[in-house]
Amino acid sequence: MSTKRLWLIAGSAVAAVVALVLLAGFLVPQSSEAEPSPTPTMTASAAPSPSATPAASATPSPTATTVVATCETTSTDAFRAMMAANGWVSWETQGQLVGPRPFDGFPNGSPRGALVCRWGADPGLAPDDIIDLAWAPIDPENAVAAMQQLEASGYTRIDAPEGVYLALKDPAGIPVDAEGYADTYLFTQRDVRWAVFKAYTASIKSPTEGG
Repeated sequence: MSTKRLWLIAGSAVAAVVALVLLAGFLVPQSSEAEPSPTPTMTASAAPSPSATPAASATPSPTATTVVATCETTSTDAFRAMMAANGWVSWETQGQLVGPRPFDGFPNGSPRGALVCRWGADPGLAPDDIIDLAWAPIDPENAVAAMQQLEASGYTRIDAPEGVYLALKDPAGIPVDAEGYADTYLFTQRDVRWAVFKAYTASIKSPTEGG
């Protein structure tokens, strides 16, 4: 056998061995990568439900107290103290033949609920020294009508923070106060007050007014 043929046989054998080695390498199982461990699932805990807030019990509102108009509730504390110091008492004269009737001449008559008070030593004695005061609730319409009538009959109008005065200024033959005023009405937003002198109207108040 020739040398050339021997080399061909040997080369073929070597090629076959190499092919077998490569094939064996591909068939060897590859080490599998570690499978990722499953991510732990966070279990959401149930949010605590808010506890029910007890409903606040309704506080009953205080019942409004109706203040009755009397000689005491329509006069100031200072005036009543002065009367008590003199030993004087009060009594009502509305509807009586004796005593002033300051609201009767209003266009629509005396307001309902009008109160006329006389202060003196004794209602059973002759009124040598007395003080007359009057108070009445009045609505705006009747107040305007009364003010217009008083002004037309000669009363002087005086606008003030506390209301509107209608007063007789320096009337002939009638006693007056230090300012020269006699018979006087004071109209406020809710009532009308009357006194024989303008100065005396400061002693009158509404029943619900303090002082």
